[in-house]
Amino acid sequence: MLRASVLSSLFLVGLPALAAVEPLLADRTGSIVGLAGKCVDAAASGTANGTAIQLYTCATGVAQTWTVRDNGTILNPHSGKCLDVTGQGTANGSQIQLWDCNGSGAQQWVYDASAQTLRNPQSGRCLDVTGESSADRTRLQIWDCNGQTNQKWRLPGEDTSCTRSVAAGDSTLGVTFNGVRYNVAVYVPSGVAATTRLPLVLNLHGTGSSGPGQIAYSNIKAAAQTNTFAVVAPSGAIASSSGFAWNVPGVTTGPRDDVAFLDQVITTMGSALCGDLNRVFAAGFSGGARMASAYACARPDRLAGIAAIAGLRAGRPDPANTRQPDAASCRPASTVPVIAFHGQQDSTNPYDGGGSSVWQYSVPAAQQRWAALNGCGSTPVTTPVSPHVSRLTYSGCRDGADVVLYRISDGGHTWPGTPQPSPGNGNTTQEIDANTLFWNFFASH
Repeated sequence: MLRASVLSSLFLVGLPALAAVEPLLADRTGSIVGLAGKCVDAAASGTANGTAIQLYTCATGVAQTWTVRDNGTILNPHSGKCLDVTGQGTANGSQIQLWDCNGSGAQQWVYDASAQTLRNPQSGRCLDVTGESSADRTRLQIWDCNGQTNQKWRLPGEDTSCTRSVAAGDSTLGVTFNGVRYNVAVYVPSGVAATTRLPLVLNLHGTGSSGPGQIAYSNIKAAAQTNTFAVVAPSGAIASSSGFAWNVPGVTTGPRDDVAFLDQVITTMGSALCGDLNRVFAAGFSGGARMASAYACARPDRLAGIAAIAGLRAGRPDPANTRQPDAASCRPASTVPVIAFHGQQDSTNPYDGGGSSVWQYSVPAAQQRWAALNGCGSTPVTTPVSPHVSRLTYSGCRDGADVVLYRISDGGHTWPGTPQPSPGNGNTTQEIDANTLFWNFFASH
């Protein structure tokens, strides 16, 4: 967890700084309503550490007043204490209590507006009414997220409608995760009503770049304007060259859990941008493609599809045979449509595998693994697209979750179709445009 004191020490040794954050989402205070229209309640209006948190008939009072804060915690103003998983528990059945606010993982909550769940990232489990009982004084606990009604919550001020307060064009918004506020670059298309829910495309940068740099390099804004989607471009937190890198599970070790961070990015931007949380996609370049792949492995329920440019993965290399993906490191619970683009002259992430110890298996092996995960046919169909581009398609997949790869025979480690230069990374094909192709793919899934 990268706290302000840690950031200060990084600045002193000359590492790149995270820019100051501008607009932040306001705290919201009121009742949290759940099963059978009953409320989250501090037992007997208690204020002591260890006070039980329960379900109780809604009434006006301090025991049922909660402030959902932009740092991921939920405060009871009367006691000055926070919703807390007892004993830092991560197991099913760990009970919820009041405790001194301390910013620990036991007090972090991520709200999914589309699913109406409150998830504790430390445990990966959801706030749950024990035994699905709606009786007064039923204790609250964490339990495996399952989408049942005893895990659905309506936060203060929550409504089915939305109004986007962010102006069209480029903006910088703040996302607070584990007590640290991070800048996220966004682009909102013009000419869209403020109450229209927009699809969201996470645009994840490569190693050494940043969110704003990725928006510029990918040249994605024209596609966003034409096709009416919002672009959300966060930055990694690992200092790398003149920018940042992602903390990809099984690949890197960094100061921030970037799977959980992207959870918070989606939740925050869904609210701020009036986003359609059923139409969230992740596109990434190089290290950002690895991060998009890893996020799809871990959170298939949060994504409607991914586009991996110069970096499709399906888990880490298998330690027993590095030329194949490690099946245990990518086991999504549901299908994810996948489209990828990769140059056969890419020397950074070689198309045929090899390279760095965290790359190793080939891009076709990654595509084949996603095809197996999505229940597709066993053999891809290869279709010529242009003189140097072929499309390899696995179809017949569960839920229509096709897995498509554009193979570029003369392509380097680059983003197809961008006019932006990429010195030292080989040829950037102009025979296809990745933005147009991946959006058409997303729109059909």
